[in-house]
Amino acid sequence: MTACLLFFAWCYVQAFQRQEAGSPASLSEHERLYLNAAIETRQDLTPDFSKSVSRPLNDWLPHRTDGVVRPLWPWLAAWNVSLGQSVPSGALDQDHQHVVKAGRRWLMGLGLGFLWMLGLAAARAFSVPAALLTILTIGFGVLLPSTAEFSPDVLFQLLFLLVWVCCVAALKRNSLWLYGLIGLISALANLTLPTTTTLVLVFVFVSSLRWLWGWVLAHLPHEGGTSLWVWRNHWLGMILLVACHLITVGPMLAYSKEKLGDAAPFHWRWFKNEEAMQQWTAAHRTREALQAVPKDELPSYATYMAAHAPEEVKGRFWQGGLKMLEEVLQFPWSFDSLPHERGVFVIVLAGILGLLLLIIAFVAPRAAHAGQALHPETAPLALFSILAFAACTLDFGWDVPVLTWGSRHLALYPPLVLSLLWASESLVHRARRRNMRLPVFVIYEAVLWALCLLAFWRVIAVLQPHSFAA
Repeated sequence: MTACLLFFAWCYVQAFQRQEAGSPASLSEHERLYLNAAIETRQDLTPDFSKSVSRPLNDWLPHRTDGVVRPLWPWLAAWNVSLGQSVPSGALDQDHQHVVKAGRRWLMGLGLGFLWMLGLAAARAFSVPAALLTILTIGFGVLLPSTAEFSPDVLFQLLFLLVWVCCVAALKRNSLWLYGLIGLISALANLTLPTTTTLVLVFVFVSSLRWLWGWVLAHLPHEGGTSLWVWRNHWLGMILLVACHLITVGPMLAYSKEKLGDAAPFHWRWFKNEEAMQQWTAAHRTREALQAVPKDELPSYATYMAAHAPEEVKGRFWQGGLKMLEEVLQFPWSFDSLPHERGVFVIVLAGILGLLLLIIAFVAPRAAHAGQALHPETAPLALFSILAFAACTLDFGWDVPVLTWGSRHLALYPPLVLSLLWASESLVHRARRRNMRLPVFVIYEAVLWALCLLAFWRVIAVLQPHSFAA
């Protein structure tokens, strides 16, 4: 497995270099916004403690936002900015190009390092083809194309996946530290791009249902089970989650309140299209401009609902959700562009999971003990996965009319692939423990190896001198 990871890393670096060589010299409009924000943030990285300690320390943390650009990626990119470097007014000079290239390479290194850790973890928990398929589909299907731009898409995709994994782990065994970790990582993701809030709200909803069920069982006579989920930890965990989240985003909220007069001045998602959003946000980037707008006219959920019929709202959700599925799964499929077959992997893996469920339910021998049964938290895990993917698809889809750039939406793909493989591997482990005699395991691994070959075909195609598009 180590040799496979080394080969994968070589292919990833080679593909990134080809991608970087073919990238345009000019920046898109949203990339310029992040470059300008990084240059403006550079002064915060050299705090002056001669007059105070708390204020320079608070300013050193990621906090600058104009209501559209969030602070974490500019803060990271600012470490490559020279002190005193000016915001570009036209074509990029050599110093600006250095910042952009260094930022893209940093994103590539971050993604590659994460994939290495994910590959090692998957090798311990999954079969070899499942582990290889995990890093190939996520690496070459999502992370690599997203490094083409000087934007925080890769960072958000990784943080989104980490929040998803932590939520799944907390539903299996709700240790208190996991709640704090969810709050911390979701806050870092919200400092990067909007937003993991919907994902965390789904987790809160499902875990609260699990708490209610645990409370009911605790007050009814029943035999002790094998679950490691402790219902008494839930509400203390919720407090830790909220506290860790607010502490992390606190500097951004305080800065927004001071400079813009609103702790959450994110009005951009309540417009019909990107042009209207850009015009409004360009004219309302200061505290005075925002305070001059009457409160009942500020773009918000309330004003949007008051100005649009319920059918329009439902239509925006529906059309946006369909657009998200098309983008994430790449419908309709065309095998003449890169990357291609993201949806092929999802459809095949979903089909494998469905067949394994049928085999476990109707063909496999009955479970003789707890080690052969399904995980005691299978129902909350399945409910969370389905609700989270549906809710986040609609949430991201709502922003389609105003957020037309970048590949933030591809953050939905890694959790989807990982969840399908995770569930399939779990069912196969249970079937093996029940001493199944059908050739289901051979067929299962043969299909996974076939998918690995398809993914490797992607690697070969990516290494060719073609263009990339997420």
